[in-house]
Amino acid sequence: MKKLSTGLNVFDLPRRPALAMSFCMLLAAEALDYVTSNEVSLAALYLFAILTASWNCGIVWGVIFAILALGGQIAMGMVQGHPYSTRSFFFQAQANLFFGYCVAVFLTTQLRSLFEREHRTARIDLLTDVKNRQGFNEVLESEISRHLRNGASFCLAYVDCDNFKAVNDRFGHAEGDRLLEAVGHITSASVRRSDTVGRLGGDEFAIIFPETNQAEALAIEAKLRKALDKMTRPRPWWAVTFSIGIATFKTMPGSADAAMAFVDQLMYRAKRSGKAHTISAVFDDTVIAAAGAGVVESQRRPENNG
Repeated sequence: MKKLSTGLNVFDLPRRPALAMSFCMLLAAEALDYVTSNEVSLAALYLFAILTASWNCGIVWGVIFAILALGGQIAMGMVQGHPYSTRSFFFQAQANLFFGYCVAVFLTTQLRSLFEREHRTARIDLLTDVKNRQGFNEVLESEISRHLRNGASFCLAYVDCDNFKAVNDRFGHAEGDRLLEAVGHITSASVRRSDTVGRLGGDEFAIIFPETNQAEALAIEAKLRKALDKMTRPRPWWAVTFSIGIATFKTMPGSADAAMAFVDQLMYRAKRSGKAHTISAVFDDTVIAAAGAGVVESQRRPENNG
């Protein structure tokens, strides 16, 4: 879940704020419990603190807060009295309450695990097992913000599969899917673990290279081209090449959309240059405003695929 700009989101808190909020909620529940009659049950108020800790910090902290809540209620029951005829009935009731708290903690942490898994799955392209457009754009927005804070540069690549439509037309969409799946796997295997690969749709892929300069990105691109060539060469029915645009961002773009628009233009320049081509440029927003595409700093053709 996204954090609301107007305040905290209790479903997405860092550990320390979550624990602080849970502790304050627990103290508030105990204070209210202290001033009310023991005939009124405030177990639900304690549960808010327990579930907040469970959701944000995990099962261990959830159980810890359940123990703290139970301890507070037992202490007040012993000091102020309780509505049970014997202590054994009182402790039995508290044991049942603790069991209920633990069940709630377990179910909450399982729900959080399921939520996170579905959240990740919703941002993965099921065919290629890389980020889909939504997941990739979220990572890109995060990287732009992070690099804006630390002042480092990063690179962004846009990869288009040339002549992919011909594969679909001649051999069917199932063969086209196998090609895209292979491209996704080869691309993921050819970049660094810190890099992020995404499929933007159709036969278009993109790669984020964090804290990387232009020369480093071009070196990774050369490795990727070699791997893709090795994949397609023994399969003449995969008669495709790859047009690649690589943008280096020393100045941060205003948004993920602005970054993608810039590198997209570089990729299309590569396609218009004869395909199977890489064009790289450094992003400059003043040049973008004046010329619309930036200044291409380097052009490289890959080795002959023949």
